[in-house]
Amino acid sequence: MRAPSPVLAPVLTLGLLLALASGVAHAQDPVTAMRDLIARGYWNSAAQLNGPNLVDARPDDPEAHLLLATALFLTGDVAGASARLEVATSLVQGGVPAAHVHLGGLIRAAQGDGLGAARQLQIAFLRQPSYAYAMDWGRIAWQNGLDEDALTAFAAAAETAEGRVEAWPDLARGRVLGSLGRWDEAVAAFRRALDVFEANDPGLARPPGPVYVEAWYRLGEAYEALGDLAQAEAAYKAARAVDPNHAPSVQAVDRLTRRLD
Repeated sequence: MRAPSPVLAPVLTLGLLLALASGVAHAQDPVTAMRDLIARGYWNSAAQLNGPNLVDARPDDPEAHLLLATALFLTGDVAGASARLEVATSLVQGGVPAAHVHLGGLIRAAQGDGLGAARQLQIAFLRQPSYAYAMDWGRIAWQNGLDEDALTAFAAAAETAEGRVEAWPDLARGRVLGSLGRWDEAVAAFRRALDVFEANDPGLARPPGPVYVEAWYRLGEAYEALGDLAQAEAAYKAARAVDPNHAPSVQAVDRLTRRLD
């Protein structure tokens, strides 16, 4: 099993937060207030105070129990989240919603069943093709050696409405392709990540996001693996120009400069 990717590690929480934030409204009933609390990162309050109060007030509402399960999961109480999710699902009339399947997949991953988790996250995406679900599916699949599944998941993420303006899916695909030694394909993926970022960056007076630096740096790695040191150096220098404090890029430029001199 691979160690968690530093680029993709935030997606576990992000997937939940993106799904929750999409439901936040201006007029806050107790359920919406709970969603908002979780989306803003007040997980302990949601797990210990607001969530229990919500399920006490709405004991037959599966959404209330699902939100409490989410808060418990985000605070690290995997067992509590699993038990609460079971309650939430038992209250559902009809088919199990994708949100329940998705959280269940994340819980299975946290419990060590990576292969089962990847399959469950895939099912969640098939039931509701969301960017967050696809990214979580891809990340868990990659961490558990399901490389082709990871490539499929990240490609699916890139085709969602949100994914079409996000560079992360193509960056992730490039990293998987690189781990497989498919460097020409990795170059194409990293270049697409850069293109997507540049096409959708608002151009505000602020540093570009980490995905942009990472894509340039990984592009340099891919060119270096292909033996194209001039292109590799150019990519590393681009990453360093975007973030002069990005240590891997600074070190890569210094190393290649010595080799090319």
